[in-house]
Formats: sequence, C-alpha cells, structure tokens
Amino acid sequence: MADVVVELVARDPVRIVRNTFSILSFDAEGHIEPGRFEKQQFALVESVVAPVFAVFDENGDETVVDATSRIVAQGGQWVPSGVIA
Repeated sequence: MADVVVELVARDPVRIVRNTFSILSFDAEGHIEPGRFEKQQFALVESVVAPVFAVFDENGDETVVDATSRIVAQGGQWVPSGVIA
C-alpha cells in the first residue's frame, strides 16, 4: 500500500510532501486482514514514543531495550526502489 501526500497549487501537483509504504496481508479468501495491519500501526507508534518511557540506570544508560514493537512495525513496512516509488 502506498500513502502519498501531494501539495497542490491551483489544483496542479507541485511536489510530494510525504510518502509511506506498507505491506498488507490477505487471508485465504483474498480479504485484507485489518487486525494485522492495525497491530503493525500501533507498534509503529509505540516504537516512536518508547524512548519517552525508557528505563535508565544511574549512569544514564538505558537498562532495558524492548525491541518487540520495532520488529512488529518493521514487518509492515518496506522501501520500494526509486522506479516503483
């Protein structure tokens, strides 16, 4: 899936402001599995805000790194080649 935000001036596209690419999963009947996509999106948000809730020791070093959200979020993203994008 591609999400693309395009800036328009007088209804003419002038630049791509932002684009993201995701992988959608389908069940055996060809229906999108929204639960998996939703789980990946929540994990992506969690991986962004996780540093705010990090646990540090007396030296200021992070003591526990929980990479679960980062791994789940990465499973739903991809970076296409320039030609495909």
